[in-house]
Amino acid sequence: MEPNASGPSPGARTAHNLVKKLGGDEIAGLVIDPSAGEVRFEAYAQRWIETRLVKGRPLSPSTRHGYRALLRRNMIGPLGAMALRKITPEVVRVWHSNLVESAGPDQAAKSYRVLRAILNTAVEDMRIGRNPCRIRGAGIEQAVERPIVDSAVILELAEAINPRLRALVLLAGFGGLRSGEMLALTRTDLDLLHDKVTVRASAAEITGAGRVVGDPKSEAGYRSVGLPRLVVDALDNHLASYSQPGPAGHVFTGPSGGPVRRADLWKEWRRAVAKVADAPGELHIHDLRHAAATMMAQMPGVTTKELMAPIGHSSPRAALIYQHATEERDRAITEYLDGRIAASKAAEPTRRRASVTPLRRL
Repeated sequence: MEPNASGPSPGARTAHNLVKKLGGDEIAGLVIDPSAGEVRFEAYAQRWIETRLVKGRPLSPSTRHGYRALLRRNMIGPLGAMALRKITPEVVRVWHSNLVESAGPDQAAKSYRVLRAILNTAVEDMRIGRNPCRIRGAGIEQAVERPIVDSAVILELAEAINPRLRALVLLAGFGGLRSGEMLALTRTDLDLLHDKVTVRASAAEITGAGRVVGDPKSEAGYRSVGLPRLVVDALDNHLASYSQPGPAGHVFTGPSGGPVRRADLWKEWRRAVAKVADAPGELHIHDLRHAAATMMAQMPGVTTKELMAPIGHSSPRAALIYQHATEERDRAITEYLDGRIAASKAAEPTRRRASVTPLRRL
């Protein structure tokens, strides 16, 4: 049949008019009910924080608290009253630029990541058609390189700090546990007969809620960590002198006998750092965890899985594989750390003599 020279057929004109009327998104099946995007950002974001799941698990109390703080400081003011559908790429770009100027690039990066995650969920909920967060690299922080100290400095810090926190410093510096993980430890978590500590929880202090004990940071946070003999002996002495009684008794306690508070730990830590000449002034207790990981990585022949599992940085699947396959290597790692500690202690008198400048004869 010859084409109709007089113009498109009635069927073609109908299809054309339908496309023109509905638009490309509707034809592609991407229809978004405009009323769904009228919800205000603040209300949606607060609900998102309460219901957010990561790998099937709710956010930890500390993460939830951190998200609320970012929301309150950096997002509610400029974005809170806006309808979701009115947050455009231009709005996001102006907001991010202003935040970099007022709060710095790190705060801007953290806040941008949270905003992007919230609006990704809004897309999944069919409240908006596309995520307006499209600034390349905006969610990447330029992390400041943290100082790394050697085993000799860790030993000095352990001796300089309040005696009731000596074992905690050694556990951080040679076991690689996070502060929250150590503050949540109970006697049940210690198996000193087999030179191990099991991480089952993490403690945080939340404004308005006080001390909150929840799950570790991730699935990989659930782990057993082999300990060098020095740490085991320190923990054994610590349990006899400072820990609460009973299987559920807290390992690390404050002067009043209750669980040690982060503020008190930080205060004692700053005093200890000031006493140790070779300790960088900006050293955080969390830096001891990085020092432990660095020493483990220096062990000849250690594999990535063997390193990441005791530190708690692997995926859940990798952590499970490691737990079943590397028990012998776990003991080898702790023996290697024992050797590093012994070498540092043996060299300590020489270091002290070298640090004394002899008087010059007149």
